[in-house]
Amino acid sequence: MLKGRHGLRNVARLPPYGSAILCKPVTTRFSRHYSSSTEPKDVAILGSGITGLATAYYLSQSLPATKITVYEAGSRVGGWLESVKVPIDDGEILFEKGPRTLRPAGNGILAARMISELGLQDETIFTLKTAPAATNRYIYYPDHLVRVPQPDPSKSLWENVNVIGDSFVHEDAFRGLMSKILFEHFVRTRDSDVVDESVGHFFKRRLGKNMVDRVLSAVMHGIYAGDVYKLSMKALFSNLFRLEGESGSLTLGFLQSFGDGPKIPMREANFLELMQKPFPFDKQFKKNLMKSSVFTFRNGLQQLVDALKEDLRGRHNVTFLTNTPIKSIDNEGDAVKLWVDGTGEPATHTHVISSLSPKHLRQVLDKPGVGNYGLHSIGYAPTVMTVNLYFRTPNLHPPGFGYLIPLATSIEQNPERALGVVFDDGYSAATEDDGHIVGPMQDTVSNRGTKVTVMLGGHYWDAWNAYPSEEEGVEMALSVVQRHLGITEPPAATGVSLAKDCIPQYTVGYEDKLKNVHAELLDRFSGRLRVAGNWFRGVGVNDCLRSAWEVVRELRDERKTGLEVAVEDKNWVTVQPVQMKKRA
Repeated sequence: MLKGRHGLRNVARLPPYGSAILCKPVTTRFSRHYSSSTEPKDVAILGSGITGLATAYYLSQSLPATKITVYEAGSRVGGWLESVKVPIDDGEILFEKGPRTLRPAGNGILAARMISELGLQDETIFTLKTAPAATNRYIYYPDHLVRVPQPDPSKSLWENVNVIGDSFVHEDAFRGLMSKILFEHFVRTRDSDVVDESVGHFFKRRLGKNMVDRVLSAVMHGIYAGDVYKLSMKALFSNLFRLEGESGSLTLGFLQSFGDGPKIPMREANFLELMQKPFPFDKQFKKNLMKSSVFTFRNGLQQLVDALKEDLRGRHNVTFLTNTPIKSIDNEGDAVKLWVDGTGEPATHTHVISSLSPKHLRQVLDKPGVGNYGLHSIGYAPTVMTVNLYFRTPNLHPPGFGYLIPLATSIEQNPERALGVVFDDGYSAATEDDGHIVGPMQDTVSNRGTKVTVMLGGHYWDAWNAYPSEEEGVEMALSVVQRHLGITEPPAATGVSLAKDCIPQYTVGYEDKLKNVHAELLDRFSGRLRVAGNWFRGVGVNDCLRSAWEVVRELRDERKTGLEVAVEDKNWVTVQPVQMKKRA
């Protein structure tokens, strides 16, 4: 229990992982006493994943005189971004253990600028919007692959209409969905006292249970490895949640947006305006970027963190301390003290920026008499096993990006509890003259085969006390691709990675939980401890870059924690479409 002197007696107590619906009232009152933040002359960054590295990079650019120390508990820099080259008899195959591509849209502009500044333009691989990996995405239901209806640029308008219409009529995954969409406007609006609900509950109300269980749950598996009936609608789809509340239905909301222009939060509008300022992009790089659906690098996404690391090591004001786990953090006057395992004296810094997960941050902040129950309520993150498989025979799957598996797929068709399968040869050129891919080749084999990654676990493994071994993981993955894709040949190369607690879950009531964390950090550290990472702005790599960019941009401001995007009023503003298209 927090003491009364912290001014947190009335903090809203919320369930750790959220229920299906959160209703009013949720009162969150705080009595804060701020002390003045000091100038950020000596900044510690906790964690050296993509967020920590990007934070150090932006900080070294904006405040080149500031001393920067990056603390990493392990020996390796890079976090979840890890690319491995596996030698086979006729060359090398690149396996991604974590994320494998970036998107150019939205926060991707920050990645594009970083690539240009780090000199990685010629190392970038662009998957064009015309590529099968961009136009063909599948779900597996009930016992076969089903292409998600979307236009194919290689087909005529009439052909696309026929194909999409046929999917809605004949595929069980989408049957009945069109009528639900057409009559969505007549569905009763949620009660006014509902301030949040699960993604599954929201879309079940508006578009039906089949749409959630057969389609949307697959999407949530691919992004969050999470349960669609636990994830927060307000946190993940805030615009749709707002549209229903303001207009009564999504249909009417979209029609009004079409006439008046879409609304976005003021923070996003300001970001778009800043990103419209001229930037010296290479013309060909910018052209390829605008034509691409996703992009990656010759040596995988790890090449980005490697380039960041090398750039930072060349700066006089940046120091890396690996194998240096933080034991605890204390606030003393105008300084923050870091106690490091194995040392008797603390390190002192004017500011600390943590890119640690909520679970790890909670461990270093826990003190007797100080509960940190805000952090305790958001520490849930599922574990995912990725299994990379390479087969000698090419084209063992249909052309496309891959497929996801929804909740409705039966246990007989998915006993391994797989989340989906990525077709890794869909976003890297098979030959140098591949017209759908621009850039260098990742694999150096003389005869290209088939490369896939099977994703296992996620929320399905929440109750498990132990996880499969590497050998068991490979066996499970082979069973998945044999059943779903008919692949029976033994793989020429394999790779297995178990990522424990890897994807934070934005559960129902998440924004209110973050408000508790925000208030706790302010009360204890008065703006000298701030946070960045994938647990409040978005779970993608581009979201991590944005989080790092924002925490550095606002470092001189008092009364900040890095969580402002979650705790501030969004102040929705109307933006004309032409304004949204202007980028860089």
